[in-house]
Amino acid sequence: MPKFSWLAAAVVVSLLAAGCSSSTSTSNASNVSDTSFETLPASQHVSIALASYLPLLGTPGTDELNSLVSGFESAHPNIAVTVEPETSSSAIAGTIQQDEVSGHAPDVVQDSFNDLKFMAANLGAVNLDQVVGPAKVQALFGGPTPYAAAVTKLAQVNGQVYGIPWTLSTPILFYNADLFTKAGLNPTAPPATWAQVQADALKIKSATGAAGVVSGCIGAAASGSDWCLQAILDSDGGSVMNQAQTALSFDSAGNVAALTAMAGLAKSGAMVNLSSAQMIAAFAAGKLAMVLDTSALAGSLVRAAGGHFTIKATPLPSFGTTASVPTNSGSALFMLSKSKPAQEADFELMQWLTSAASETTITTNIGYPPLRPSIATMSQYLQSYSATNQFLAPNLAQLEKLTPWLAYPGPNYTSITTLLTNAAANIVFQGQAPAATLASAQHQAEGLLP
Repeated sequence: MPKFSWLAAAVVVSLLAAGCSSSTSTSNASNVSDTSFETLPASQHVSIALASYLPLLGTPGTDELNSLVSGFESAHPNIAVTVEPETSSSAIAGTIQQDEVSGHAPDVVQDSFNDLKFMAANLGAVNLDQVVGPAKVQALFGGPTPYAAAVTKLAQVNGQVYGIPWTLSTPILFYNADLFTKAGLNPTAPPATWAQVQADALKIKSATGAAGVVSGCIGAAASGSDWCLQAILDSDGGSVMNQAQTALSFDSAGNVAALTAMAGLAKSGAMVNLSSAQMIAAFAAGKLAMVLDTSALAGSLVRAAGGHFTIKATPLPSFGTTASVPTNSGSALFMLSKSKPAQEADFELMQWLTSAASETTITTNIGYPPLRPSIATMSQYLQSYSATNQFLAPNLAQLEKLTPWLAYPGPNYTSITTLLTNAAANIVFQGQAPAATLASAQHQAEGLLP
């Protein structure tokens, strides 16, 4: 569904009419330069607001966010932080627009990567390389526990850093190890390719009656998002945009090949089309062998299964011998403040929230993988957690080879996403011709570009 309500859409129109759509290029030019950006003096008191969707995760998310902010304020008594819980992770951009019109926009925002280009071009997200300076930004990414190199590039626009990746996950294949055993398969040797997924799924279906696999990347379980679909397309040499990200490439040969293979999986009976709720329910009941989805689903699957069978996980399957190319879900932290003191306070908070200590508590209490992989083996951080959590390893294995979840330019990016996800579902589950369907979706999407 389109991200914005009619009211938010009207706000978009009013902003464009007022000449505010290029707020990034105009506001950043007058912001502080790298040489003048310093640590906020302890004698200067600043109040900032942090908008986050962690509370949407329930009690663990709310408690974790409050704990992180409380720790930050104790360490920075001159900076007061007001937490503004976001009410929907899919309507953040529209909410920010309305806040900016009313003059009450937050200072730091947690937003998903598909909003990246809109945040930079239309919502005044600060170019951190320009305002904070590349040296300080890279220092945040580095240090004794550096970010995974691929992760540092996830919130860039035209090579410039606009956000600091904060919480994300990768697509992994969860599987019911007991069903593998009942079907005579080795649960310690899970499928590594889509051909093996199909073979194992059909063997399990024949031996146990359980369904084979559901993909949260395509069909009803995808919920209109294309981050995971992009991983499947990229893994077969495709992409949703050209390398320069200046044009759509829905109908590329790689995309056609990937969806042709997925359609074959569905036609064989190995893959079924279920909603997210149906998928979790079937898996929990032991009637579904495999689930390909965000690694953040681990907690839900474990709780739903209730310990009745063993759940294991393995990285995103590949097409033949070509290595898979995982993408990322999740969010980054964006700075919206325009005054120097507020920006300095914002960056202090961003450093705190993305530190090794903060990532340790986020991983432990919520389940997101650490973006600083080395802390997984460090005793003061996640060594004990890593030893007992079987879902962390597939995530960490994929962090270094992540390719960014590409965001479409302009205010119609959610509609463009819907065109692609609908086309993929129609190809895979409705038998529509891949090349023609993707070409039609691309033609319609091109009419929505700026």
